[in-house]
Amino acid sequence: MSNTTPRIIPFGDAAITIINVGDMMVDMGEELAVPESTWRPLYGSSLAGPRPFSSQCVHIALANASVLVDAGDYAQAILLDPSYLPPAYVPPPGVVEQLQSRSIQPEDITHLIITHAHFDHYDGTTMKSDGGYVPRFPNARVFLGRPDWDYPETQDALRDPNSLDSRTFGVLHKLGLLELVEGSLDVTTEVRIIAAPGESPGHQIVRVHSQGQTLYCLGDLFHHPAEVEHPAWMVKWANASTNLSSRQALINAALQENALLLAAHMPVGWVEGTLEHPRWVWL
Repeated sequence: MSNTTPRIIPFGDAAITIINVGDMMVDMGEELAVPESTWRPLYGSSLAGPRPFSSQCVHIALANASVLVDAGDYAQAILLDPSYLPPAYVPPPGVVEQLQSRSIQPEDITHLIITHAHFDHYDGTTMKSDGGYVPRFPNARVFLGRPDWDYPETQDALRDPNSLDSRTFGVLHKLGLLELVEGSLDVTTEVRIIAAPGESPGHQIVRVHSQGQTLYCLGDLFHHPAEVEHPAWMVKWANASTNLSSRQALINAALQENALLLAAHMPVGWVEGTLEHPRWVWL
């Protein structure tokens, strides 16, 4: 069974809560558009075969805002693709239950930032109620990169009332809760959304800065330390040129700011070295 206790990181005037909604089996060696002969001498078995990857949401508690980055619903994700389920696995409580263990109620969330429109990052934004779907975080403004909303595949799905997109983004849009982000946006004085396309057209990351400390919530900008240390190594579905530019911009900023980095499927860490030769370090 997964660890059911969220990880708390004191961070200036903020508190960062890392919530794993469930592990997903992923074979990174198969997902990377990189020959095994290239990655195996450097990373060996860490990239070989299916391994459990956490699926994380991040809560940022501030004096004037309660910000959630991504909202995964593990039960829905496994229904959509059962191959992700580890053998004999009992998932942890959902994101709401784990937030409530920290005395954070769904109605307390003021901002919900979706890093990108891949199902495991937004399938928990709504929930069933009286035969329909309603916002799981009823008082939150929801921020999605406009290019992900405009993407033809998303627009096709929105025309299907039974699709995940219709049950989530469609519901939020009709209620006037969905804000489409173009470029970068200051959500609060401490929290900034930064466009980082490549994983998807509208992929975005979140910069948190408090009392001289900086943390980036990276979504799927990286999935494995090997991608940090070799930014040109891409998953097969990424746009290689835009993803590389986004990664290099982040690595450069993180080095200058000595920032903590938290990707959706990796434990928290930071990067050392240089832009040309970055090294990943676990916290």
